[in-house]
Amino acid sequence: MSDKSSILIASLVRIAREDLDGARLLASRNNRNAIYLCEQAAEKIIRAILTSEGVHAGIRHSLRQMVDEGVPDANPLKTQLAEIAVLEDYATAFRYPTPAGRVPAAPVGTKFAVLADKVAVILDEVVTRFDIDLTARDQAARKPGPFR
Repeated sequence: MSDKSSILIASLVRIAREDLDGARLLASRNNRNAIYLCEQAAEKIIRAILTSEGVHAGIRHSLRQMVDEGVPDANPLKTQLAEIAVLEDYATAFRYPTPAGRVPAAPVGTKFAVLADKVAVILDEVVTRFDIDLTARDQAARKPGPFR
């Protein structure tokens, strides 16, 4: 694995942590953008895992497709990643009014908390498995290889 990939993995995970922290802060204020930031955290975690597998996710944002097509079945987190891939539905659905001009209600309370907690569990596992120091801004992942 190249140094560039190791740094990319660590950077994606660090930003995912910030996204999740921001999502929880916004959720505490019932802000509709909380679920979007939670989706962004999930996307960055999935991208970090794909990078460790040598898979380039490209510019797509379909979390389900990224997990289904890019994460090998041998990866022990694949099932958990599939569970958070449902967040792709929130990437745009709550950021814009409906065609009729209505503002859809974003998930809050328990529904948001359950999704955020699932992302947090995977994030903690990824930090441990990749051996990432979240406070070392430009430090690479110490164990950037695929999970097996």
